[in-house]
Amino acid sequence: MANNEKYTILYGRLSQEDDREGESNSIQNQRLILTRYAEGKGFDNIRFLFDDGFSGTNFNRPSWNEIMELIESGQVETLIVKDMSRLGRDYLQTGFLMEHTFPNHNVRFIAINDAVDTLYGDNDFAPFRNLFNDFYAKDCSKKIRSVKKAQAERGERVGTRPPYGYKKDGVDPKKILPDPEAAEVVKYIFKLCSEGRGPNQIARQLTEEQITNPSNHYFNQTGVALTNLDTTRPCRWRDSSIVNILDDETYLGHTVSMKHTTASYKNKKQIIRPESEWLRFENTHEGIINQEIWDIAHAVREHKKRPRKNMENPNPYSGLVFCADCGKPLILHRAHTMDESKNNFACSTYKQYGKETCSAHYIRESQLAAVILDDLKRVTHFARQDEALFAEYINRKNTADTRKEITVLQKELEDMRKRDLELTALFKRLYEDNVLGRIPDEHYRTLSGEYTAEQKILRERIPKAEVRMDKLKSSLTNVDRFIEKAKKYTDLTELTPELLRMFIAKVVVGEKAEKYSRTAPQGIWIHYRDIGMLNDVKE
Repeated sequence: MANNEKYTILYGRLSQEDDREGESNSIQNQRLILTRYAEGKGFDNIRFLFDDGFSGTNFNRPSWNEIMELIESGQVETLIVKDMSRLGRDYLQTGFLMEHTFPNHNVRFIAINDAVDTLYGDNDFAPFRNLFNDFYAKDCSKKIRSVKKAQAERGERVGTRPPYGYKKDGVDPKKILPDPEAAEVVKYIFKLCSEGRGPNQIARQLTEEQITNPSNHYFNQTGVALTNLDTTRPCRWRDSSIVNILDDETYLGHTVSMKHTTASYKNKKQIIRPESEWLRFENTHEGIINQEIWDIAHAVREHKKRPRKNMENPNPYSGLVFCADCGKPLILHRAHTMDESKNNFACSTYKQYGKETCSAHYIRESQLAAVILDDLKRVTHFARQDEALFAEYINRKNTADTRKEITVLQKELEDMRKRDLELTALFKRLYEDNVLGRIPDEHYRTLSGEYTAEQKILRERIPKAEVRMDKLKSSLTNVDRFIEKAKKYTDLTELTPELLRMFIAKVVVGEKAEKYSRTAPQGIWIHYRDIGMLNDVKE
């Protein structure tokens, strides 16, 4: 600022809602009006600042924040806007600025179209205009929410920006298509997760391989800068970005809307809606990954534990190996001071509570890998050699086993649903008895707390049981998928993480017939994806 001369700030703002009104509120038009007015009135040391795409209810805008810094440091003499709505649409904050902030810093405020000029005293109509501007923002918010909800109910995409891995269809901008470059990165992320890597490990690997992150990729493609854009580190990935990608069903080809909302038209903090309120439409666009990879990645994440320091290699068996007696996972023990051939599994219950609760079920990692690989070779060879016989055998076996499990699960589901309805009725009667004075408040609080806790547990278990039921029903027809994988993977020389996750659902390890014996038999039951368990394998 030359010669300590204060600025005359010309400020323009345009939100997405204002943009729909056409050219009259455009940034270019605001600049023209403001500049013509300032020059005609003899203002000098003019500086034009604007915020494009920011709501009037939000005062956290880049250029407005810069203006406030200038005002607080005493560098602004006059602030001119086209009308008061350009300053903001929150009547409380706008009123505070006009009645406290500007006078305290000796800033002259002018709103051209509203005939407001603080040099000539207060404008009696200014508070009413601020209130009307606030009402306008509230009305716009209601209309936009209604339009977005209608779009979501039709199965249309609500978001304006396609998720990473996709781009807008050049013919129909409401549709999305895979972006060839980013789609390969999405597939790579799911592959790394399926191999046992967590979000932090994946983020570090992508950063090391210098793969452009989502915000910089979007900026390179469109020229639009997102709020979290950092062009100085274009290849730095965050674990939160990996989590968002792994949890997004868009990559399956589905559209899920109404997952988030905001507290109000002024408070833009995102609130996650209950899952029951989400709108989900399947196969609305081309998927990037298939359901099998999605299921494997999420199974890994469900059982994934953060690796110890200096143990970068993930546990490929995480969530796959279980104790035959207590049903809990077996823990893989590794250490830098121990030879790799001595890496071993032991029951987590035994490790935590001791031999009184469960036995060790000790087995070396190398031994278990050899058993799994040997059996995998046998099963896949059978599938390739005689497809018809293999399919007949699996279908006959699985139909009986699966239908038995479906029957048991169906009974459990019916019992849980019945109990849920009973608890609702009990709670209603309990409330009526309390209102009528039949039971004291203390008994009401105790019983209602117990009923509420029980119902909460039931309503968490029922959806999980329903998902399990769907998987069981779909597993009856998955033998063809297993045969296709057996044809694809013919050279089985090493048990890689990819093979483990692609073929193995779980491995159950029994205790040795004679403890501490190196020759005693040990039961190992291998459950394959799509086809279940074929038979017992003895070490």
